[in-house]
Amino acid sequence: MRPIFEIIALGNNCYTINERGRTVALVSSQGYIDWLLPSPADAGPLISEIRKETHMCYTLGLKILLITPTPATLLKKISFRIEEDGSRLVLTGYAESADGQFASTTIATLTADSIMENYLWNLETTLTCTATGPVELSGVEYNNVYPAHTGRCMLFTPYKEYNCTLVVDAEGVIWRFPHQHVMHYGLKFDPMHFAVGTLGGFFGDPAPNGCPVVEVQESTLEPFWAICDMFYDLHCQASVDEPVQPGTVWRFKYQIRYLHQLESDRLLTQSRPIPITPKDWQHFEYPRLELGMNRFTTAVNIDRADDASGFRQHPPQRVWDREIGHRTKGSLRLTNAVPEENIWVGEPPTQIPSETRLNITAMVKTEGVEGKGAFLRVRYHTFVWHPTPHVEYPITLESEPVKDTTDGWVKVTVPELNVPEAHFDYLIMLEVILDGKGIAWVTDVDVDLQYTAPELPSAQEGGLSKTIKFRSRSRAGAAPG
Repeated sequence: MRPIFEIIALGNNCYTINERGRTVALVSSQGYIDWLLPSPADAGPLISEIRKETHMCYTLGLKILLITPTPATLLKKISFRIEEDGSRLVLTGYAESADGQFASTTIATLTADSIMENYLWNLETTLTCTATGPVELSGVEYNNVYPAHTGRCMLFTPYKEYNCTLVVDAEGVIWRFPHQHVMHYGLKFDPMHFAVGTLGGFFGDPAPNGCPVVEVQESTLEPFWAICDMFYDLHCQASVDEPVQPGTVWRFKYQIRYLHQLESDRLLTQSRPIPITPKDWQHFEYPRLELGMNRFTTAVNIDRADDASGFRQHPPQRVWDREIGHRTKGSLRLTNAVPEENIWVGEPPTQIPSETRLNITAMVKTEGVEGKGAFLRVRYHTFVWHPTPHVEYPITLESEPVKDTTDGWVKVTVPELNVPEAHFDYLIMLEVILDGKGIAWVTDVDVDLQYTAPELPSAQEGGLSKTIKFRSRSRAGAAPG
């Protein structure tokens, strides 16, 4: 059966794209498309309101842009039309850079495939240099695709849908990049070349809706891909080798679709793991931070899927101490030669599920610490689009500081964080801090997340969430039930 699309304005320049009583996608005032339903056969709610526009850590389906990330253009206008008796919907986003040097137009066409089994998007992005003189530009990013749940980090591990990204190079080699948060893949892409017809996308086992991919069909410039180590978003890019002249126009045509499971499995089977060298291990061997007890005896994995956050070392101020620990040999050592605030952040920050409570304790030892002392801090925050894009930090929680020279290890406790149902898109940033002069060691960081609602949340009117299958994890970090 052919789809019959309709687009409904929700106010504040936001829209829903509906089809036969279900919402297929959301369109935000920032130029983000949140694609919820891969197939006409999928069930889903009819969304009547948007409580919050999609952002990096709050994507319900698959995020697609009507703007360009590089050069960064800001949406000025959205237009739409419905063609072919409703079976074809065309969105157009008009955007300009804040400095007036570039303008972009992205036409995104939503249809169904020839057998009416899957929806798909055909996009064309045109980028024009509107500057009065040459502009230095290292490259172009004409879109950025981001899947739900993959970048939510250690507190959202049970939600994983994909565990790796595949990209196909100009020689037809399929490269597999595991999802992990520590090693950035920039240098891995430098020797690679790509061409029209190559694709990149998100894969895993299982992938209940198939695997979403982007295939480049036309490109004025040589295309290439990049992957963020923090959120796993797939950067759709192209090379720029010389200053951009006024009036230059680039065009990129590409298709975004979900592969059938057999095709997804074939590509995954034929893929090669991206080489991880001894130098990579040496440079990116950071102590891991995860649910449960963290005694800092093991590192974050960079050669396979890993949702743990990591503590990036910065000797001599921040060092992974392999000899000193509470129960085992492992701790974070912070050293200040002069009085200052030395902050060691668990990266990246992790989104925290609503209707949960978070308790964090740790063991701390200090030597000659003068000043406020050593402590843990949780910064609870969220991204807000309006009136201007910014991050809000409504709650900051700190354990009692430890100073002087302790007689052994001292237990510290961060006040409990309770996340209400309304906070469906909040994150936490865990910081280990030495404020003052001296040396401090921190270990046995126990991250305990408990679910507080009597029942599991489910899909809601208003597009607040998909069906969620969250189970709390024990202090020991046992796998979810």
